[in-house]
Amino acid sequence: MANKKQVENKRGVVARKVKGFRDIDPSLNQLKWKIINAASEVYKKYGFEHWDTPILEYADCLGKYLPDDDTVDKGVYSFKNPEIEPVLRSDGSELRDEDAHVVMENQHLSMRYDLTSPLARRYAEGLLEKYQRHMLTQMKPPLFRRYQFGPVYRYEIKLSPGRFREFWQLDFDNVGTNDVAADAEVCMILSDALEAIGLPRKSYVVKVNNRKILTGYLKDLGVADDLTEQNIIRVIDKMDKIGLEKVALELGAGRTDESGAEIKGLGLDEKLVSGVTNFIGGFSTQKTRQEVLADLKKLEIQNETAQEGIKEMEKIDTILSALDFDEERVIFDPSLVRGLAYYTGPVYEVESLQSYIDSKGVERRIGSICGGGRYDGLVENLLGIKVPATGASIGVDRLAELLMLTNQAPQQKDGPVFIAYFDEALMPHYQKVARDLRTAGIETEVYYGMDKKKMKKQMAYADDKNCPFVVLIGSNEAEAGIATVKNLKLGKEIADNYTDKKEWMEQVQKEVPIAELASYLNEQMKG
Repeated sequence: MANKKQVENKRGVVARKVKGFRDIDPSLNQLKWKIINAASEVYKKYGFEHWDTPILEYADCLGKYLPDDDTVDKGVYSFKNPEIEPVLRSDGSELRDEDAHVVMENQHLSMRYDLTSPLARRYAEGLLEKYQRHMLTQMKPPLFRRYQFGPVYRYEIKLSPGRFREFWQLDFDNVGTNDVAADAEVCMILSDALEAIGLPRKSYVVKVNNRKILTGYLKDLGVADDLTEQNIIRVIDKMDKIGLEKVALELGAGRTDESGAEIKGLGLDEKLVSGVTNFIGGFSTQKTRQEVLADLKKLEIQNETAQEGIKEMEKIDTILSALDFDEERVIFDPSLVRGLAYYTGPVYEVESLQSYIDSKGVERRIGSICGGGRYDGLVENLLGIKVPATGASIGVDRLAELLMLTNQAPQQKDGPVFIAYFDEALMPHYQKVARDLRTAGIETEVYYGMDKKKMKKQMAYADDKNCPFVVLIGSNEAEAGIATVKNLKLGKEIADNYTDKKEWMEQVQKEVPIAELASYLNEQMKG
């Protein structure tokens, strides 16, 4: 027997989000912009200017810098440009075939996966707009200090809970300086910005290391090639997640994780593995910056690169100490490596020291919320000359999550003053009142919903939007030139103090002449 209602077997259109992306409601937007605005003010105080770059870049300009990925089409959203364009040589001239025809193709475009690679492209392009390429080798790179915020995109095949494929970063960078004082300044800016956002002192710590130290130490242990070094760093970067014992296994023969999956090891010999783990384990407990420097010197690393890194750390400590940035805010951690391959010197990571109780009653830590470092080779890939640079990034979504989980998010912002609807004939009057209030600097909304006749629906709408006041104007009020103003905010605050609705209404509702409405509301909102 056929079903009474046949379901057509064809593709339908269903409203749904792309996995890894999300809608941002007004409350979360409020929190994100609190973070962005507070940090941006700090950046500006240090002299950084606000720049923006496009979301789309040529794939070859972004480079191959995502951890664990060898090609630009892995880890990023990449596609071919529908526009056919000339292929360029490294000097910017058009590539030609054997018949002298310009080679044309649909070039690969990628959505930016961070804000640093587009910065390198902007800096390089800016120099090429001013100077001929041969002149660049004869000049000192100019200083460029910028901050930027916006969404970045990572094409992660498997998403872990709480991670997204679109998220916001808030960066500041110095390009064109090899002075390690700029790295010390990064630590100060991160501290000042986080405290401006609302994180109290001792609720976070800026951890600092120098990649040169580990690079030199590994060379002393016999690591001669960059690939092996990067693989070791990639494994060390997992320390916080898997612990020292499992790091040792991954450096050696490999391990089996909790799910039973086999994690292939690097196959390093026992002496090298022991040397790496002894180095990391020696700095597993927090010490003062001076104690860390003393311990590094005791290792007697012979490599010049490592010695240079230690001297840079000493200069950073001198500057921070002179400005009273003590270990409450900034510590040295030689086990910190950060996974991105383009870091060449000092690296920084901010760890939240706060915890929260999850839905199962388990206490959990947030972990890293900011990071950065020195990347002296990034612009070189685009210009062929070394341009020293350093900077850091605040993970806006990560920090917003921390503030929400630890109940530090700001209270919901007041919505607009709400003008309720009573009569279609009064709509021009409502619009005039609303315009006068907006002219006086008061955010104001007139109700246009389909259920205009139901006052309860209107009041529920105003309540959902956290409107502080409702303006009620019926035909009698309009004729008398008055408005009834209901203070919803006060009403919520004193609701428990009254059992008599009439008495409560006398406190929260008042008749106000239309001519005095703007000044009355402004006065009430100040209070």
